[in-house]
Amino acid sequence: MKKRILLLIIALMLVVGCSKNEEVKEAGSRTVVDMAGRSVEIPENIEKVYATGTLGTILLHTLAPENIGGLNSEMSEMELKYLGDTNKDTPVLGSWKGTQYNGNIEEFLMVKPDIIINMGDVSEAYISDSEEIEKQTGIPVLMVDGSIDKTAEAYTFLGQILSKEDRAKELSDYFSETMASVKGVIDEIPEADRVKVYYAMGPKGLETELRGTINSEIIEIAGGINVAGSNWKSESRRIQVSLEQVILENPDVIIISTDGDSNHQVYNDITNNSSWSVISAVKDGKVYEIPGIPYDWINRPPSVNRIIGIKWLANILYSDKY
Repeated sequence: MKKRILLLIIALMLVVGCSKNEEVKEAGSRTVVDMAGRSVEIPENIEKVYATGTLGTILLHTLAPENIGGLNSEMSEMELKYLGDTNKDTPVLGSWKGTQYNGNIEEFLMVKPDIIINMGDVSEAYISDSEEIEKQTGIPVLMVDGSIDKTAEAYTFLGQILSKEDRAKELSDYFSETMASVKGVIDEIPEADRVKVYYAMGPKGLETELRGTINSEIIEIAGGINVAGSNWKSESRRIQVSLEQVILENPDVIIISTDGDSNHQVYNDITNNSSWSVISAVKDGKVYEIPGIPYDWINRPPSVNRIIGIKWLANILYSDKY
C-alpha cells in the first residue's frame, strides 16, 4: 500500500513538473534590439508574424512565408503564381498607416500574431507610431529599416528573430553581390557620361518621383540621373509635372510605371504622341515599361522587389557595360 502511495506521489510530482515547464516555455521571452535601436521583449518562439504594410510583407514572403500570420490584402493571381500558395488561406488583416488601422481590430486580436513588423523609415515619427501600435494591440513591434542599403542587415536581423539564419544569409548575400556588381560598373562611369532618366507615372505619364527619395533611389543606384531634381520643387515625393518640364530636361531614357495597365496606354501615348517625339529617349527608342511581376521592380512598393530592378535598370542604361 505504501509503495502504491509513493508511486502516486511521484506521478503527481512529474505531472506538476511538466506543467511548470510548459508554463515557463509558453511564458519564455527574450529581449532584442531592433533596427531603430529599441529594446523590445518578444516571445522566445515565434510562429506568427504580421507586417504593418506591404514593405514588410513582401520581405517576409521571400524569407519566411510560413510564418506570415496575416496579410495586408488578398493575394492576386499573379502573386499566387510566383510566390506559391503557402499564404493562399492566410487571413487578411489590413494595414496600418501611421497609427491608423484599416482592418477589424477584433479580428486582428483574434489572430494574435507573436510580433508585428513595422518596416520603413527609421525616424522619430515611425518610432512613435510603432510604440503606439504596441500600446493599441499589446503585441511587441519590431522596427525594420526599409532603406535599400540596409537590405542585407534587415534579412540578417529577421533571420535571427525567426530562426531562419540560413535563408537570410542566402538572400543577404544575393543582395550584397548584386549591389557590388552594379557598383563596380557604375563607379567607372564619369558623372558627365551618366544617363538621364525620366520616371513616368500616372495615367498620362506626367507624374514622377523626386530624386533622392526611397521611391526613386533605384535610378541612382543603377547609375542614372533622375531628371526630377531639386529644381522640381514639391512638398511631396510624388509630383505632377508638365510635358514642357520633361522636354526641357530632355532625358536619354524614360521608364514607365504601368500601375497594372495591361493595355500599355501610357507607353503608347509617349511613343506615338508627336508632342513627346522631340525628347531624345523617344527619338532613340529608349522608352521602357517597368516590369511588374509579381511586383513593380523599381518602386510600388519600395521593398525587396527592387533588387531585381537594380539589375534590370543597370542593363537598360548601360547595356554595353552591364
